[in-house]
Amino acid sequence: MEAENSTVLIIDDNPDYLFTMKTFLDRNGFRVLTADDGRKGLDLVQQEHPDLILLDVMMEALYSGFEVCRRVRNNPSSKDIPIIGISAMKDELGIQFDSSRDSEYFSPDAFFDKPVDKTALLKSISELLAGPSG
Repeated sequence: MEAENSTVLIIDDNPDYLFTMKTFLDRNGFRVLTADDGRKGLDLVQQEHPDLILLDVMMEALYSGFEVCRRVRNNPSSKDIPIIGISAMKDELGIQFDSSRDSEYFSPDAFFDKPVDKTALLKSISELLAGPSG
């Protein structure tokens, strides 16, 4: 799937991060939607059916990234949307996400620590949008 045809939903409670990532993805040809909390993000998933979700793990609202991911995965209409988890856990708490250990409660298709390597992020987005067949 080409970037020009792809909608990326960014769910993050940091307004500066939302603006920065939206601007970056806009400039790379994506249609970008943003939500500043998990509840709004879940509403947009149902309304807009984005092609990919960039999801902050640590949000202060009721719907953390863990809960948003669980709800997206458990909903038949959204379960196949690729999710890229993004977090400052490593930087702020010294906790490193480990998919082999942590996938029981958080199962993104890819994961990046903040600050995000934007080149690697674009590569991951492209790969996930291309699907399993490449």
